[in-house]
Amino acid sequence: MKFEWPAAERALRLIWIPLALLIAAPWPMMGWPIPERAVPIFWLLAGGMILCLARVARASWPLALLILWAGLRAGYHGFQLRSLQLLILLTMAALLYAAARELSDGKTRLVAIAASLGMGYELVLGGLNAAGLYPWMAWVDPLHFGKPMGLLTHPNYWGSFIALGIPILWAVAGIPLVAVAFLLICRTISGGPVISASVGILVMAWPLFNRRVRYAVVALGAVSTAVVMTLHEWRLSGRREIWEVALPEAWRWKFMGQGLGEWRTWSDQYNGIKGRFFVTLQAHNEPLQLWFELGFIGLALGALSAWQAYRAARTVWQAAPASRLPSPWYAWGRTPLERVWPAMLAVAGVNLLGSPVLHLPGQAALILFALARCQADATSLTAGAPAEVVPPHRAPTRRKR
Repeated sequence: MKFEWPAAERALRLIWIPLALLIAAPWPMMGWPIPERAVPIFWLLAGGMILCLARVARASWPLALLILWAGLRAGYHGFQLRSLQLLILLTMAALLYAAARELSDGKTRLVAIAASLGMGYELVLGGLNAAGLYPWMAWVDPLHFGKPMGLLTHPNYWGSFIALGIPILWAVAGIPLVAVAFLLICRTISGGPVISASVGILVMAWPLFNRRVRYAVVALGAVSTAVVMTLHEWRLSGRREIWEVALPEAWRWKFMGQGLGEWRTWSDQYNGIKGRFFVTLQAHNEPLQLWFELGFIGLALGALSAWQAYRAARTVWQAAPASRLPSPWYAWGRTPLERVWPAMLAVAGVNLLGSPVLHLPGQAALILFALARCQADATSLTAGAPAEVVPPHRAPTRRKR
């Protein structure tokens, strides 16, 4: 099954056919005033949205259909403001994802370097936080004192963001910086970031080293997770209780869902009326929140997008060059950039089960970029295009006089 539709934009230009008919028949809709103007404006917006989704469908028709379904579901309840805002945001993010699918390798490397610089900035702030210093922060929760959080305001969010970026840091800067980043992630005392970072390190290390080193990496991840979870307590920080009260509510609209963004509406109502415990503003489980908001239909389209990501990652894993070693001493352990994207998708796949990674804009952007580049690399590597080749580092030679 192909998940990309290259001819989507050309095919969906035919949207002009129904558009020409609909703008001439402005029957009243949704109680809008002045329908002779409001209704044609709506059809113009809808037609433009279809063309935006055609651009997205060139990279992923399941994602395009998911956004379309979110729009139809929002229209069922008269386009509530929050649903409309999230629909626009989701579409803009999807357009950026489609653009990333067609970036050249050279520009992709520039993006990776820029992302590394941003993560380096957060690493510096996280290191200061670990030492008890919090520049630009007026107040810190005493429970989180001494834990890295940077400008992301919470140790879990900071740790998840750095865990997602570990593969990029590995490819751009090398293993020493990754070691520093992992130690700071452990200092957050947050289970999800440590577990997902361990998975990312394992995926990156697997093709580079022998069996003994691989097992050592597995052991390091297991010990780090056990220590952090012991310090944090072996519990889900209230997630299980939230999921238990959300499941019956999700079942009420199991096929259509309650609407894009409606988890927050429900959580606000629950917290205001019942108040037994605080229901977080996100589910901290992306499949559950997708089902809650867009029903089994949305969950099925999300599963197709996940399957597309898995197939692309598997292809790159099998075809990408295994090693970029030897590297210069100051960047020891750098790897080919193709190895980065499957590792990032693995980190995201683990962390989205216990963290709202797709509802944290910085992380969602990196995940979409990783998916786009993984698709691009899967296509180029299977087409026989030469993989990125970096000559081994050579010591400088003296010129003969």
